[in-house]
Amino acid sequence: MLNLADEMKKLALSSDMDYVGIASVDRFKNAPDGWKPNDLLKSCRSVVSLGLRMGKGVRTANQRAYDGLRHGIYIYMVFGYTFLNERLNLAAFRISRLLEKKGYTSIPIPASSPSDPYTIRGSFSHRHAAVAAGLGEFGWNGLLITSDAGPRVRSVSVLTEAELSPDPMYSGDKICSREKCGVCVSVCPTNAISENESVRIEIGGKTFEYAKLDKLRCRYGINGLVKNALGRQDVQMPINPTPEDYLEALAQENPWQKMERHASMCGRCIINCPVPQIKT
Repeated sequence: MLNLADEMKKLALSSDMDYVGIASVDRFKNAPDGWKPNDLLKSCRSVVSLGLRMGKGVRTANQRAYDGLRHGIYIYMVFGYTFLNERLNLAAFRISRLLEKKGYTSIPIPASSPSDPYTIRGSFSHRHAAVAAGLGEFGWNGLLITSDAGPRVRSVSVLTEAELSPDPMYSGDKICSREKCGVCVSVCPTNAISENESVRIEIGGKTFEYAKLDKLRCRYGINGLVKNALGRQDVQMPINPTPEDYLEALAQENPWQKMERHASMCGRCIINCPVPQIKT
């Protein structure tokens, strides 16, 4: 007979998820105040992380878009973001329903754009939850990176008051080697990923380090406000943009592009990451 954790994982995998892991709330003790699991759900005892791989063909479509076939980016926007988010949200909804039917209050956190666009922060960090649940580690680009899909994984989280057996954190060989690579830094169209400045955090007794990210410069790329990120025009970007600069830039966006954009038009640090090595 399946225990609750096994039943939950079986449901996740039957909901098209490629990854599922469980983290205990103590692994989030160093999270900033306001973004700890117990800040949202005071009775939270476990965090479930679900992940879905991006298709190889979707990666190819993004690459072709940046090779000159710009219309390939529409495929990436839908099947690299929008559709994956829909599937992740549906899986999180199903998991939370299962747990609540068992009597445990659970909160599914949407896999979507930042809930606070001014500070560019979400309700909860899916990437930190995924690392805490053992799905992988951080790449230098600050994203979840797995040994089989690199950073081409999107994730979603469920907070629950059910006490589920936590999975071990990733303990395999180091997946991302900043010393040997640096591709994500070099391909960023807005120079948003620092080459040398980093963030160090501790999760579950393990220390992780990843690049300091200029979130606003990143948003210029995500929204195609520069031609290097498939924008139809270059919008002037200050060296150190402010939220107000970003709003002004959005007001200058090409109207045709505004109609076509519904997800990230960039993805350079995700698509060009060499992990895992592509087999030819």
